[in-house]
Amino acid sequence: MKLKRLLQTILAASVFAACGSSSDEPEPTPTPPTPTETAPIVSSTTPVNNATDIPTGTVDVQVVYDKDVLMSSDANLKVKVTGGTLSNSGSVTGKTLSFSVNCPDYETKVTITIPKGLIGVKGALADEYTFSFTTTKKPDPVSNNDAIALTKKLGWGWNLGNHFDTSSGEDGKPNQWGYWDNATPTQMLYTNLKKAGVSTVRICVTWGNYQKADPWTIDAAYMAEVKQNVDWAESAGLNVIINMHHDEYWQDIKQAASNNIINDGIKDRIAKTWAQIAEAFKDKGDFLFFESFNEVQDGSWGWGDNLKDGGKQYKTLNEWNQLVVNTIRATGGNNATRWIGVPAYASSAKFALESSFILPSDPANHIMVSVHYYDPSNFTLTPDDNGGKSEWGHTAAAGKFVAGSNEELVTETFKKLQEKFIANNIPVYIGEYGCVMHKTDRSNIFRNYYLEYVCRAAHTYNMPLCIWDNNSTGSGNEHHGYFNHNDGTYLNGLESLVQTMIKAATSNDATYTLESIYNNAPK
Repeated sequence: MKLKRLLQTILAASVFAACGSSSDEPEPTPTPPTPTETAPIVSSTTPVNNATDIPTGTVDVQVVYDKDVLMSSDANLKVKVTGGTLSNSGSVTGKTLSFSVNCPDYETKVTITIPKGLIGVKGALADEYTFSFTTTKKPDPVSNNDAIALTKKLGWGWNLGNHFDTSSGEDGKPNQWGYWDNATPTQMLYTNLKKAGVSTVRICVTWGNYQKADPWTIDAAYMAEVKQNVDWAESAGLNVIINMHHDEYWQDIKQAASNNIINDGIKDRIAKTWAQIAEAFKDKGDFLFFESFNEVQDGSWGWGDNLKDGGKQYKTLNEWNQLVVNTIRATGGNNATRWIGVPAYASSAKFALESSFILPSDPANHIMVSVHYYDPSNFTLTPDDNGGKSEWGHTAAAGKFVAGSNEELVTETFKKLQEKFIANNIPVYIGEYGCVMHKTDRSNIFRNYYLEYVCRAAHTYNMPLCIWDNNSTGSGNEHHGYFNHNDGTYLNGLESLVQTMIKAATSNDATYTLESIYNNAPK
């Protein structure tokens, strides 16, 4: 009986205690569960942190984390780069963040920062992460490297465009409207060019309009006029490049590539014409350079039958270049060692970099590679056409530039030319480059930026270059006027732009880099 009463007393006390706690005291705060995710941590990078001797140009970067990660879609969160420029926003696959950085300058420390919030997993964000690498040293010029020496000699050049290269497209019939630039060059033209800072003049010449029939004798008065301009340029202290320009009307490379008889006839005329040119100038000093052809192609500018004829057109142009070299050397005098420029198909850097382009053999070992650079053409040449663009570069507005044709294309193209040719003691010069005057102030700011960037890139990769000038005033398609072709005074108020291009193409100021130009791009 006593045991039963004791158990009842204990049970009652328990019930009382439970009821009292529920009515008089708050429930305790629950302890949060332990997180199931921790922030991802960088386990490795490519290039590794503090790496040195990284090649210039486009560097593919990878940041690897210790777990699969996600990338934020917030447009305000971006990889930050100093010493180079971000080429794309990047992407994530599994544990790896991948993106590209354009690093155009030698001996430059490139620092990459992944901001907090860009990378993470559900419930945890990776901390900010920074690493660096340094681009390779500028290669020391090979002792007596002709390519480097000629770059300094030729400097920034200018084209006497649409004067002697005017063409009627017929033998023996000069263009009925005279010279397209509507000018009469004088000694003052060349004197003022030299005074402005020009080092080289490229005198473009069409010969066929002044030849009537086999043996293709060049009209004596016309030859004398060309020689007079060469003499004036020499007197002013300029280098001169003479070429065979708009003779493509009789140099039908598509037909020649498929018909040996046609090719033999064209080669005969090429040899007879170049023999006369070379003979006329064989006593001139080393200020004079020859250039075999201008932009030989089948009319489709590299997008035609050359892509489907098994390389026949490329092989034919290689033959023609070799023929010109042989013909010039055979005239003797200073032509035995004179520098000769040869182009690839369409004078395109793209085709010059392909294995189909074969340099002529030359006992004097004085062959240069001629390329033209107008990329992208619907910004530089025809902005007013359907599909034309009004801006260029990484700060251009969406829809107003050509994707893939901005700063990175310039540096990658020029770097490849340097690696293939200049590093192997074969000079490369940009015989033509340019950008038309646009019709709005904003577009012309981008035009000026383009021209400065191209010139500085050419200097960075050891190539001289010549601006295209056709004496045009005003703006729009094909308006390339810088100097008056009569007397060398400035056109279109472009003295400041010309001086900027000359500085970009020639200055050895180590603080004046592609990065500094890039960082001052139009906004």
